[in-house]
Formats: sequence, C-alpha cells, structure tokens
Amino acid sequence: MLKSKFNIIKYSLVALVIISPGCKKLIEIENPLNQVTTDQVFASDKLATSARSGMFSSLSQTSTQSLNLTLYSSLQADDLLYLSTVANLQEYNNNSYNVLSTGHATIFSDWYSIIYRANSIILGLEKSTGTSESIKKQYTAEAKFIRAYCYFNLINTFGDVPLVLLTDPTITAFQPRETTANIYAQIIADLTDAKNNLLSDYSATTGDRIGVNKFVATALLARVYLFTANYAAAETNASEVIASALYSLVPRGTVGSALFIKNSTESIWQTPPPSIATNQYTTEGATLIPVTSTSVASFMYRIDPRFISLFESADVRRTGWMNSTTLSGSVYTIPFKYKYRTQALAVAAGVTEYQTVIRLAELYLIRAEARARIGTNLTGALADLNVIRNRAAASVSNANSAQTLLTEIALENRKEFFCEQAFRWFNLKRTEEADVVLGPLKASYKSTSKFLPIPQAAIDANFNLTQNPGY
Repeated sequence: MLKSKFNIIKYSLVALVIISPGCKKLIEIENPLNQVTTDQVFASDKLATSARSGMFSSLSQTSTQSLNLTLYSSLQADDLLYLSTVANLQEYNNNSYNVLSTGHATIFSDWYSIIYRANSIILGLEKSTGTSESIKKQYTAEAKFIRAYCYFNLINTFGDVPLVLLTDPTITAFQPRETTANIYAQIIADLTDAKNNLLSDYSATTGDRIGVNKFVATALLARVYLFTANYAAAETNASEVIASALYSLVPRGTVGSALFIKNSTESIWQTPPPSIATNQYTTEGATLIPVTSTSVASFMYRIDPRFISLFESADVRRTGWMNSTTLSGSVYTIPFKYKYRTQALAVAAGVTEYQTVIRLAELYLIRAEARARIGTNLTGALADLNVIRNRAAASVSNANSAQTLLTEIALENRKEFFCEQAFRWFNLKRTEEADVVLGPLKASYKSTSKFLPIPQAAIDANFNLTQNPGY
C-alpha cells in the first residue's frame, strides 16, 4: 500500500483536476470536474481556472502544508517537546528516523503531488490554444511560484531530490537525484519569472491573501537568496516587499489577536483551512491546543522551557503567542499563535484564522541579516532588527559589530517564528548550527539527522534514486 503512494512520481497529473469545496475560496466555478484530457483541461479560461484552483486547494489540504511542516520541524528543532507515545512523532522529537516511516513518505509524496499539478498547468498552458494570453501569463506564473515553494521545502527536508519539470512518465519515472544547487537555480528561475508576470495586488483572489502576487514571489525570492548566500539580492528583494503599501506590521497591542487571522495586514501569503471552505480555524490550532487544560494527559506538546527563558518578561510574543497552564506543580506552555481548536469556538469568537505562510516580519529580518553579512550598512541592519524588537516590546539592541548583529538577528528569528512553518529547523541547518545546538540536547541526534531519509517506497519505485547518508 505504501509503495503505491509513490506511483505519483511515475504518472502524469495532466488528467487530474480535483475541485473541493475549499477551492471556491480562490475562484467560484460551476460543475466541478473529475477527469479530463489535457486538451480539455486547457480548452478555455474557465477550465484552466479549474485546474489552477485544484492546485491551490490541494496544497492547502495536504497534511504536510496544513500541519506537519510546522509540527515535525518544531519537534526536530528545539522549540517543541512531544509528551506522548506515537512512534512517528517520537522520531521527529528525537531526530532518529525510520526509513519506513509513513510520515516521511507523506511529506515526500505531498510535495511531489503538488509539483506535478504545477507542471501540468505550466506545460498545458504552454500548448493551449483555447485560453487567453492574460490567463496563460497569470496561471503559469502562479504554478511556477507553487513549484518553487514545494522544491524549497523538499530540498530543505530531504537534501538532493529528483528535479521533475515534466509530466511524461517515461521521463519522470526513473529520474535520479539532482544537486541542491541546481534545484535552487530552478527555484530562482521560477520565482523570477513569477515575480515578473504576477499581478501587483490580490485581485485574482478578490482581495484574499490566499492568492499569490508579485510581492509573494518577491518575498520567497528574498528567502531563497538568503539561503543561497546571495545577500545583495536578498536585501534588494526584501526591500521591495517592505516598501509595498500592501503590508504593515500588526501593532504591538494586537499582536496576540490580529496577526494570524484572515487577511491580516502583516500577511503576505496565507492558506485557507483545509477540507471545508467555511472553516474558521486551522489544523495547527486544532492539533497544538489540548482538548482540555485540566488534565496532564491532554497535553501532547509543550514548548521547551529553555526556550521560554530567552524571552524578556515584557515581550508580547511570550504573552500573546504562548499559553501556560500549571498542573500538579508543573507549568505546561503551548504554542498559541492560533487560538481556536474547533469551528464552534472560532465562530463564537467571530474570528477566522488562516495559516500564515509568509509575513512581513520575516522580510525585515532577512534584510537585517543580509545587511549585516554584507557589512556596509550595519546601521540599517540594526534598524531593521529593532523594528521587530520594538513591536515585541523587547529592549532595543545596541549591537555595533556585524557578528553581534548576526547573533542577535538569529535569536530574534527564533523568538519571532517559533512553531511557525519550518523557520527554526531550516535556519539551524542553513547556518550550520544544527549539530552544535541539537547534539547536546538530544541523545539520539546525529549529524545525518539534518535530513530525513528518502522514503524506502520511493527508492523501491525508482532504481536510480539513492538513500541519504546514515540510513
């Protein structure tokens, strides 16, 4: 059964256009489609819109995007502790992975399933004669952004992976692993093209920030340039987003309540709740918030107390994004960026929460780090750092050297983005600090723990696919 999950790497998705209720958040369409041929999918603007909506909704509905990118990486890093006995979650908590784990298999197949959808849109629109030029331009750019986003997460999770850009199974079935450097080159090419061709607003999604525009692509491009050590380009792209009138940091006084809601001013890109279009709560909230706060057994997760001690007492992130309960003399603190674990609670509060994937605070810290690493504008780097610290009610930094700035920026990144997407885990690996930080904390951690094993079922399905070191 597990092996069959990886047949998706062998087969084209050009015939898949699955429209769920969640898709209508992007574009309202009639008569959802099931299976159609390539020509039929792109025979008109309306049908192309169905394929595009299917790509976005499928991404938000994957367990990897809706929950596990945050959950697993927070356990792998030093933000979150797992308190129960499910073997799959213990693996991430201990950084000791079984190659047969269904968790790794799902991550791998989820990202590739969305990549295949993106590829089918890019290639289908290229050949289409029935869609308008404006639709071709917009949807191709959106698909390239999504493909880039998926590959960024893939290589930061598994290392070198196959670079699949086609949908022909005779070519894609047995592709070997490509170098991370070459995949980053493709990511940059896709994001640059997306940036140049996307709209400058959210009109394609009637104002909702679940769509991607020029600044969404620019923001991810800034992140990618930081990860590839092109600091000048990271600074330039971050500055473009910061300068946009579309975005502003949520004020300090409402940082605990107004940031992770639908269309918050700080949100650059969000994904809607999966499964049901009218849901007002997130899968992260439903998972990380315990059913009851009166029983120790209900606490599955707990923020590492050593991390909590890093916050100043006045820091609004400590008070607004964490929730503490004392039971039997012990304090249990959980992530509380998302406030509601059920639909009923969100409806009663009159709040709709969306998973926030990219937000403005990241761009300030990207620019701060880029400036500190370039070394010619330390004043600007310090100013960007203090924008985030001021918003948090943390004490102002007076760092006056590049190295001190970099240390403080890294700590600020950790505080700002704890238990959010994969920020801490990916940054530990990017800065080559994972071994130094995690080695002393986790007895089973090894240097090879930085990357998950390639799922055995994927290797069984592709004789050119090799395993990561250590497995």
